[in-house]
Amino acid sequence: MTPDESLTQPSTGSVRPDEIEQTLDADELGFGSRLRPEFRQAVVEASDATRTVASRDGGDIVGVAVSVPSEMTLPGLEVVPTAAVVGVAVWPTHRRQGRLRSMMRYQVDDLRARDDWIAVLTSSEAPIYQRFGYGPATLATSYTIESRAVSVEPPGGARRSAADGGEADGRSGRVRFVTREEAAKVFPTVLERYQRTRAGEVARLSLGWFDVLGDPTPEDQRARFYVVHDDGGEVQGYASYRIVVEERGRRQRVLKLDELCSTSAFTYEALWAYLVDVDLISRIDTGGRPIDEPIRWALSDYRRMRPLGTSEHTFVRLIDVERALAARRYEDEGSLVLSVTDRFCPWNEGTYRITVAGDHGGGGGEAAVEVEREGEGRGRRPDIRLDVSALASMYLGGIRPSALAEVGLVEELVGGALDVADHMFVGPVPPYCTTSF
Repeated sequence: MTPDESLTQPSTGSVRPDEIEQTLDADELGFGSRLRPEFRQAVVEASDATRTVASRDGGDIVGVAVSVPSEMTLPGLEVVPTAAVVGVAVWPTHRRQGRLRSMMRYQVDDLRARDDWIAVLTSSEAPIYQRFGYGPATLATSYTIESRAVSVEPPGGARRSAADGGEADGRSGRVRFVTREEAAKVFPTVLERYQRTRAGEVARLSLGWFDVLGDPTPEDQRARFYVVHDDGGEVQGYASYRIVVEERGRRQRVLKLDELCSTSAFTYEALWAYLVDVDLISRIDTGGRPIDEPIRWALSDYRRMRPLGTSEHTFVRLIDVERALAARRYEDEGSLVLSVTDRFCPWNEGTYRITVAGDHGGGGGEAAVEVEREGEGRGRRPDIRLDVSALASMYLGGIRPSALAEVGLVEELVGGALDVADHMFVGPVPPYCTTSF
């Protein structure tokens, strides 16, 4: 018996509107980090008490978990309603008492009652949420570029897009600076257009722009810069960055790229050309970026761009497996029968037949999903057996079922089923999520 199973169920439930400040105190104590005053006030104003779950010890709120309505882009570029789970924390003095489990239990039941059938979160530690049926579904990589030593000029080819208004393939554009106020108006429109082009993208919550734009205070804005790329009179992309001075060893100026987003290849290259050419910069360090970042291959020396590390970014929870399987599109036609176990949400336990008939004579498309609940006794023979957390990792198409099978997380029951699953589930581009929450 685990420690949390041996204790009485903690007091858990939603909060009153006048308790939101206490939930933020719990978040600060749980993470050991104080919220910036401007951000904290924005959270208070945006909070929905009915979606805020608290764990209580007497009169104290010692744990909190929040869900926020959002949207996510699925394989096939279907955009569906999604519950974004944020601000999950427990006081350090009250851990290992079953409080997180109790809040997750209350929250997933609440989401199901609201007809939310898929949830997504980010996690400070990898192992926390898989016991509740979440699976890592998107990856992100951070990079460093020795920008002083390179240009955006592919070996063997001429430079195609100059940030100063050069022309390429009959197109022209320019990179220009904008104020924080203009960025706050323009950036969300560009990001929303981009997010509908890639599986895994989650609509950014309004509070998430604080991470990209910073606080509107002179102290915070002193090191921040915002640029956009105009292509044909329309903003097609943007970048937000800071320049910091490192004193370790040799003094050097480093460009910290907070976010780059574009809706065309031309704009993407133009923004990177601009960043690489910024004067007096020794290197560029990025936060999380796609694991297939293309700009590496357009650098004059691509070995000057190195990955610093790759980690999981978003975790997905399928609250209603049947609806989730039917909502996404599949890359190849075929039929697959999955036996799914789900100890945390037993209503999902059962066997699911996914049938993709193909789209106009080839490839994949929509799926018909038939389900046999546990104990119904029709005896449909499964091809693959797996836990719902492994299914969640496969769901967006970024992690191959065969890779999960290699380490025992997926069991092939019928020969050749894993090959079918790989071709059906895995997309042409790895899923990615630009935003953090």
